[in-house]
Amino acid sequence: MKYPTLYQDLNKTIDLSIEAYQDVENRLVLKSIAKNEYVIREGQVIRFLPFINKGLMVNYRLDDEGERHVIQIRGTGTWLGDIYSFFSGNPSAFNIRAYQDTELLMINHQTFEYITKEYPVFERYFRLGLQQAYVETLDKIYNLHSLSAEERYLELIDSHPSLLDDVPHYLIASYLSIKPQSLSRIRKKISD
Repeated sequence: MKYPTLYQDLNKTIDLSIEAYQDVENRLVLKSIAKNEYVIREGQVIRFLPFINKGLMVNYRLDDEGERHVIQIRGTGTWLGDIYSFFSGNPSAFNIRAYQDTELLMINHQTFEYITKEYPVFERYFRLGLQQAYVETLDKIYNLHSLSAEERYLELIDSHPSLLDDVPHYLIASYLSIKPQSLSRIRKKISD
């Protein structure tokens, strides 16, 4: 087994035989991304679903003034791609960039179709993953409208404590939809 992190992630959701996993593992495309390198830029079509075997990536958009709006921050053992672009073939509205040297395990369309047909358990895995992503998106929207910036920050560090060490603070501020100065004030208040 070359990629135990992926195997562990799969087995959290589905009961996957070693044989099925090894078949999938042999079809993965391994790609190394240097820190600050883009996986995809807005306007490009993404041709794969990337699993972060090791590293850290950020999904964001730039507005007309060039301000960055962070949508997702993901690290080792998670997926981060543009599902809409992957399945529709339409250009992505996002930029996905590595913020550490990152190793990706990528599934292209052909592999996705093969594994979901050959091993129906993968249909369940991806369906449950999409459901979870939808719930997380709704939670984020709800929190933006119902929680204070400080409450959003506390919830983030409670659920992802390593982000503070791994992600530049201006990206965390953007993810929380606040200015970096506001994040500094919140952090100072909490530490006092």
